Amino acid sequence: MFNKFFSTLSLVCRIPFKVHGTFDLSRADAYLPIVGVFPAAIAGLTYWISGAVMKEGVVPVLIMLIVQYLSFNLFHLDGLADTADAFLGDFNREKRFAVLKDSRVGVYGLFAAFAVLSLKAGLFWELLIPGAVFPGAVLNCSINGRFAAILIPCMTVPAKPDGLGALLKDASPLRAAGGTVVGLCLWAVFSGIFYGLPVSSGEGILLYVLFYLIPPFLCVLVAAGIARMYRNHLGGYTGDALGAAVELGELAHLAAVLILSRLRGYL
Repeated sequence: MFNKFFSTLSLVCRIPFKVHGTFDLSRADAYLPIVGVFPAAIAGLTYWISGAVMKEGVVPVLIMLIVQYLSFNLFHLDGLADTADAFLGDFNREKRFAVLKDSRVGVYGLFAAFAVLSLKAGLFWELLIPGAVFPGAVLNCSINGRFAAILIPCMTVPAKPDGLGALLKDASPLRAAGGTVVGLCLWAVFSGIFYGLPVSSGEGILLYVLFYLIPPFLCVLVAAGIARMYRNHLGGYTGDALGAAVELGELAHLAAVLILSRLRGYL
């Protein structure tokens, strides 16, 4: 069990460490959302430390994003940029594959990366204002983003049998959902200890639960859209599709929390 978990962690973590035993991604569908607890914790810790030094403002948010991307999300951001370069241009199937393999980033990829990073920074800045909303329900976007990613292999087939994405072709939606529930529960406990439960009334607790339940459904829609795009144009998904799903799934999560916060008068 631990070998499979650390194999999954090593796949997406940019902090180098050795996996003792055989590299095994056979349960990455369950473990990938759980792995999302780590970037959530890193983001929360970084924001807390930088916020304590610099007080309120956008700089702690930017530092938080820099640390999170250096430790985890750069791999996924590359997938988003490659996806934008391949699908925003008017290319045939072979050209799209060539663009996905190209290590260079084009103007579409640069724009997509800039847009997502800018929107994330703005949303985090809005949502992490002290007392504005439940911090735990904001930072756990990394769990739901990885839930969106692992749903891609559940919705379509690999575009190529020898690609990195093909290692996840046997993913199960039930295991993906189960891993997401476990990851969210672990994060709820961790964030509850660290931040405290900000509500005590029955209505407040219900709202807190909704902040955890609604974003995963949006991530399912994100995964379905990306899977369909790859299936229609390439015949199946590649590893870049999973990276794009992480980034857009996290963004969808943050947007959902912002909308819920506005509707309930928290912001």
